[in-house]
Amino acid sequence: MPSHRSLTLLTLLSVVLCCWDLLQAQSPPGGLVVIGIGDAGEDNSTLRATGFYVSDMYTGRHDAGKPDVLLFLGDNFIPLGLNGPGVDADGTARSLFRKFDDVFATMPQQQVHAIPGEHDYYSRFGQVQSTFFGLFTSGEFPTGISNRGVIREHLRREWTFHSGMASEMVWPVRPGGGDSAQFIFFDSALLLRTDPSQWHPALESLRRILIGSRDRQGITWRILCAHHPWYSLGEHGGYSVWNDDDSTVEYLPNCDRDSNSAGYVRNWLDPEDLCADRYIRYVDSIRSAIRSGSVKVHLILSAHDRSLQLLYEPERDRECDLCPEIQIVSGAASRTTRVRQPSPPYEFTSASGHPEDEGISLPGFVQLLFGPDRIRVIFYNSRNGDRIDMGAGRRVFWVDRSGKLLPE
Repeated sequence: MPSHRSLTLLTLLSVVLCCWDLLQAQSPPGGLVVIGIGDAGEDNSTLRATGFYVSDMYTGRHDAGKPDVLLFLGDNFIPLGLNGPGVDADGTARSLFRKFDDVFATMPQQQVHAIPGEHDYYSRFGQVQSTFFGLFTSGEFPTGISNRGVIREHLRREWTFHSGMASEMVWPVRPGGGDSAQFIFFDSALLLRTDPSQWHPALESLRRILIGSRDRQGITWRILCAHHPWYSLGEHGGYSVWNDDDSTVEYLPNCDRDSNSAGYVRNWLDPEDLCADRYIRYVDSIRSAIRSGSVKVHLILSAHDRSLQLLYEPERDRECDLCPEIQIVSGAASRTTRVRQPSPPYEFTSASGHPEDEGISLPGFVQLLFGPDRIRVIFYNSRNGDRIDMGAGRRVFWVDRSGKLLPE
């Protein structure tokens, strides 16, 4: 029979092991820190606050961890991009970058990346008749759409800009380690601004990257970066009506001619809501490319809806087990709109809990911290630099190697 001292030692050992497991579960999984900023194109106090906290993280004044990579997720210049004659493109761009002075002063161009959104293509002041990767001609896009601003964004030395064909960057999870994170940049705005008959080259470029990734050693994580999300609980997903009685954001179909004629006409002219036929075809086309690529994509990092969301849908894509089950929306860098209240354990949002805010999202951005076995996801509030409660007190999320969201 074990002695009293033996039982005490065994009890102490079990407590230590339990605490060690708890510390391991809460500790950062690795070294690669990535910040995703979307819809940063409005020059206002919210963008200044976003830039302030991102810069503080980069300089170490904020203890969240220094970002190794900064991603701008489209709609970088709102409302008209850098398009049109008479636009002070350089001044407009410098105004955005000035909000992140501490970052751009020393962060190499190879560590700052950007993709376009629909606003980066908009122009009310005239058409530019040019060919863009064989997909853009004067007859293939509506009046008022131009790629002049996208070309100008390509020329900026502050970042590496990705448009047209899909492209990729691979970074090690930690120095000297064998694990890497592959970021695939896809210009979803190009698809939604052109006829589906012209999509093949862009989709084929995505498929080839995925096929090439399948046989590469050391690729642990694959992150698809596209401005337009697959799912959303924000205004582009139809959640736009504030109900004073229930203090909730209600759904209003954006593509129904009878219940929302304004939304129906808007999407007929410019299909930017998830219900639009072209938008649905865009999502289906990306799913098809991933299936053809025969390799797992772990999550989608997007913007478009001006809110912060993490949506986990493990049962939605049963026909595509390689498709990502986690959708991150980080579109609240400069202005916020309504988003539905969170519904854990699958739907997490940044809807303000104060009824007087009428469901408006908190402003901010997402930080991803990559390790060999897990990704840590945290959303930060641009008002105070704090971690955001995304529902039921959940401020930290973990994604495993299979692309599953781990329980709290």
